[in-house]
Amino acid sequence: MKVIILYDSKFGNTKKIAIYLTRGLESGGIHVDTVSIQDFNISELNNYDVLGIGGPTHNRGLSTPMKLFLSKIKHKKLTEKKGFVFETKLSVPFSGSAVKKISKYMKIMKIPQLHPEISAVVLGKEGPLEDNALSKMEEIGLDIAEKLNNIS
Repeated sequence: MKVIILYDSKFGNTKKIAIYLTRGLESGGIHVDTVSIQDFNISELNNYDVLGIGGPTHNRGLSTPMKLFLSKIKHKKLTEKKGFVFETKLSVPFSGSAVKKISKYMKIMKIPQLHPEISAVVLGKEGPLEDNALSKMEEIGLDIAEKLNNIS
């Protein structure tokens, strides 16, 4: 199984989440490439079995770079893939959710999710992340690896 974790990160918090998800997956024996959406060549999507996609919640939804990225891939034939989605967000009323929007794109692409939507709380606009967020992401990555190992 080859996994790619694609992320958008403005202040570095979502990148940290991506890195710790990667650590968990790799500790479960899964090969993972972790790449910013700005640095990823979309033509390489077919090289992967699993897509992890995540970004920060901006203005109650997706960041502009993530909107553009998802609009470029939403019509690709990715039905043989599996996926998971993640976000960082403030814990305030009516903050919205990037992960809900990313999940909608995954449904459009007919990519089943391996794990419920993953959310990490940032304590201020620029962070830091909640105290246990990184260890939690590593555990989630390991959980996803176990599911993948049971599939193959």
